[in-house]
Amino acid sequence: MGLVGYIQFKKELLSKLSNEVEFVESEVREKEQDKNNFGLAVEHTQQEIDNVDKEVKGLQDEVGKLNSAKEEQDKNVKACKDSIAGLSNSIAAVEKEKSDIEGQKPKWSEEINGFKQKLQDHSPVCAFVKVTAEDLKKEPTLKELCPQIQITVKV
Repeated sequence: MGLVGYIQFKKELLSKLSNEVEFVESEVREKEQDKNNFGLAVEHTQQEIDNVDKEVKGLQDEVGKLNSAKEEQDKNVKACKDSIAGLSNSIAAVEKEKSDIEGQKPKWSEEINGFKQKLQDHSPVCAFVKVTAEDLKKEPTLKELCPQIQITVKV
């Protein structure tokens, strides 16, 4: 009986060890699966990092191109601003000339009115002018200059 008890004890011990081995093997399988999953996750993450690096490089290239275009546009804007400054100076000069001319306008109007008045007033010389019909035919403007001219007839 002692031997049967010993065999029974050894069977139970073997069963416990067998269960422990299965448990350890199960844990090893889980760890191996976790390791594989972790490896896949690392690989996936590395692919994402590579993709992001490619995108970053592409975006950096695009930013470089855009910076070149921006610099060109900045040059154009500066040229336009310089042109505007030149045009503003030209406009200021023209406006000054215009104001100078407008300042002289009353003086000129006064002069023109004086000339018009002189044209309307007939010269006292016209009273003494003796013009014939032939003279008027040759010079029709004589009548406009001296409307009171009396045409003399030669006898």
